[in-house]
Amino acid sequence: MTTPNAIAPKPIYAPKGCNCPIMAHVTEDEREELKRIAELEMRTLSATARMLMLRGIAQYDQDTLNAE
Repeated sequence: MTTPNAIAPKPIYAPKGCNCPIMAHVTEDEREELKRIAELEMRTLSATARMLMLRGIAQYDQDTLNAE
């Protein structure tokens, strides 16, 4: 039984250690693409942007390593 005045805990969306926010400007078309991917992945916009950024960094590192 819960107390009617109980405060529900706030859900945590970011993994532990994600405490350094950044701001990025995107075009309307880019935002629509991000929203489309977020819906497919069932993620928030910020979680989707983070996922894509991490994938992009991994791809960049791989491309850089291959170029050396």
